[in-house]
Amino acid sequence: MNHSRGALGRFAENLAAAYVEQRGYRIVARNLRLGPDEVDILAVESGQTVLIEVRARRGDVLGPPQWSLSPAKIARLRRAALAVLERYPDLPNEQRIDLVAVSLTKTGRVSAIDLVRDAVA
Repeated sequence: MNHSRGALGRFAENLAAAYVEQRGYRIVARNLRLGPDEVDILAVESGQTVLIEVRARRGDVLGPPQWSLSPAKIARLRRAALAVLERYPDLPNEQRIDLVAVSLTKTGRVSAIDLVRDAVA
């Protein structure tokens, strides 16, 4: 695997997409641009529209990937959730924001994939 940040992000997003599909999510869009905001994965699951943020970290020096979800990113996700309702009126109005955290070893091997439902209240 290429060790650039962009390559790591694409790798993690591909893993996350496969992971949520295996759990019954129907992916509607990926890397969805909504003005200044982006949604990594837009899906439908259990009658809800789900915005999925993918976070990845290599090594454990900075803690798990979940810790990298900043207040600014949370605000952007909430803003994107409103824009999704406008752009996709046929999707369920009930929404949630999930997080898929991909942890890798220092050498780039996947050590864990965690799905956090309702990661952003």
